[in-house]
Amino acid sequence: MDPNILAVVVAAAGAGRLLAEELAASPNENRKRARRAGPRRNRRQFRPQEALYAIQRDYIGITGDLTTPLFGAEFKWMFRLSRTRFLLLMEDIAARNIPHFMRKTNISENQQTSLEAKLLLPLKCLAYGVPPHAFIDYFQMSRAFARVCCIEFDSAIKSIYMDEWLRLPTAEDLKAILKLHKTVHDVDGMVGSLDCSHTYWKNCPVAWQGSFQGKEKRPSIVLEAISDYHLFFWHVSYGYTGNLNDRTILSMSPLMDRLIDGSFHDLEEEAGVVPFKILQHEFKKTWITVDGIYPKYNRFVKGIKRPVTQQEKRYTQWQEAVRKDIERAFFGVLKGTWQFLDRPILLMDLKEISTRVVTCIILHNILVSDRVMGTCGVRYDPAYVVDEDEDVVVTQPQDLQTVQTANGGTAVRGASGIGYANAPPDAVALLTQADRFRDLKNTSDYERLHQALMERFA
Repeated sequence: MDPNILAVVVAAAGAGRLLAEELAASPNENRKRARRAGPRRNRRQFRPQEALYAIQRDYIGITGDLTTPLFGAEFKWMFRLSRTRFLLLMEDIAARNIPHFMRKTNISENQQTSLEAKLLLPLKCLAYGVPPHAFIDYFQMSRAFARVCCIEFDSAIKSIYMDEWLRLPTAEDLKAILKLHKTVHDVDGMVGSLDCSHTYWKNCPVAWQGSFQGKEKRPSIVLEAISDYHLFFWHVSYGYTGNLNDRTILSMSPLMDRLIDGSFHDLEEEAGVVPFKILQHEFKKTWITVDGIYPKYNRFVKGIKRPVTQQEKRYTQWQEAVRKDIERAFFGVLKGTWQFLDRPILLMDLKEISTRVVTCIILHNILVSDRVMGTCGVRYDPAYVVDEDEDVVVTQPQDLQTVQTANGGTAVRGASGIGYANAPPDAVALLTQADRFRDLKNTSDYERLHQALMERFA
């Protein structure tokens, strides 16, 4: 064959192979090649100093010509916190010397983002339940840096305020809680109201949706909490899958552990709030209002599903009215204030979701304290609005000798084993968790408590 003809044939074959490879290339590869071949986009230039001026002009105020912010009256409406509380928050975070908030320059953007912008953007995202990039135009920061601000804000709130504003009740707190409920609900021994609420997880992985999808027909994560009349949360437990009901969640809750390991009873003894009386009936355990799905434990007060007599109807009406405390706390205030909890959660990391939920609850408790106490920076006292001269009608616990004499010096053993409430103090330490759990399920005490409440509100 002529060499010239052979060269033409080889060149044609090579061109055909290149054409085939070009046609077989994926659209993504073609776009990448076009992007590499085209001119590079200029890096976006943010103006954080203008953002700081806008924040001071609109919400905080500037010294000089403009001392009154344009939207000073709407600050709490926009960010949920009062301006005074926000300034205290700035001081607390600045005092901790947290690297993210102390750093003057955003390394990735070579810009100086203000502390005000780093704090107000996360607050607005929690308040309106939208992703961080929704406000990057006003606060002048990139999408990635806005997300980092939210993560660092959650971490800072948790580390600074969790011990104070998400604490378990102390002996003094328990006395104040019972005094509050004695005043507003006119009954002794009430600790609060218990319930669960679902937060919807939009970006739940498909492989997990079977576990996280329950009666709501959408993947959800469950929050369990106890609140008092002022809507302050004293117990919070979060992270249960949505296919679990309230009763199953209770069996896995830290609250159940505290009820059966003796720590809650020790707190009652330390506070001196047991025994107490309802009419002529004496009780040695404080109680919590719950709805109908919870078991008949002698620390739970439930309504009657189908009340028949007028006494049962009045009692059920009273119980349902009292349980409005937790309903208002969940659906009226917490989710209404921090709409992040009410809207579908767009995050994918469970740890990040739980940290953000804890942030919302801490901020909620801070707002409750500011409302009840009437000022910022004061420790929350449930009985603050109660007349200090009014005392809760409780009977002081008997001393050790009197109890041992009444019980013959030994623990009272019944059909259900050693009774936790009836055992002398020296025998309480020997009780196992199984004994306390059997005593918690004591139906006779449950019926006696409900009968006393029915007589009280008949």
